Amino acid sequence: MMQRTQIYLPKDLYEELIFLAKKVKLPMAEIVRKILIKGLEKKEFLAKEENDLIDLADLKLTGGPKNLSQKMDKYLYG
Repeated sequence: MMQRTQIYLPKDLYEELIFLAKKVKLPMAEIVRKILIKGLEKKEFLAKEENDLIDLADLKLTGGPKNLSQKMDKYLYG
């Protein structure tokens, strides 16, 4: 059973989907479903965001200025 839904897409993405649908002669909805299924199977888009802080901690960076938290603007913006 299919569930009807509505999503908002940026214009360029929408136009790219229309182009692809015409090229492969499939309905845009079918293409979107296939892309979503592949993306959800990989789950890479979720895993990367959740692990960014862990990846940063794994770098085990040492050294650097001792007063970084006090003078952060100076170091960032000069």
